[in-house]
Amino acid sequence: MKKIRKVTVHGGHNPSGKIACGASDFLDESREDRYITRKVIKLLKRNGIAAVNCTVNNGKNQTDVLSKICAKCNSVTDADLHISIHFNSGRNDKKGDGRTGGTEVWLTENISDKGDFARRVCHQMEGIGFTDRGVKTTKGLYFLNHTKAPAVLVEVCFVDDKDDYILYKRNRNVVAKSIVKAVLKHNKASQ
Repeated sequence: MKKIRKVTVHGGHNPSGKIACGASDFLDESREDRYITRKVIKLLKRNGIAAVNCTVNNGKNQTDVLSKICAKCNSVTDADLHISIHFNSGRNDKKGDGRTGGTEVWLTENISDKGDFARRVCHQMEGIGFTDRGVKTTKGLYFLNHTKAPAVLVEVCFVDDKDDYILYKRNRNVVAKSIVKAVLKHNKASQ
């Protein structure tokens, strides 16, 4: 992946209360993915990188949401990277076990620069205190398979993990900064 000059960023679901909205527990994925998206875009622009919000608010179902997100991302023909912001679920740690569920980044394949960028995101998030769950690959995520530019799906932390919730709430803005730092570090390494 070349130097990143233009990025699309989006929250990965419909808004809260609508069909195909994200997971909800301690954190509400649809609210938080939009918050992080807005912050990441603001910080990217502040650092001279063009950023476009491709969040969708009017999907009729999950497939429609994903299709509309991909169409918006692909309409930005000169994008160097597409970033999908999500929050994971499935830890179900209501009391807190002293460990965060952590961050993972999904790719279709872990190839050179895209994998390096994903590792940078995980490393930055680990610096905040989130467990580094690593870079994961799959052929089964619609967004990753239907975008033209390189794409990553960031699972920030777990909505149903008390430790993640506490750490995230204290560091919401730092989470956004961490994703932006990964972009900036990628660009520095690409010079």
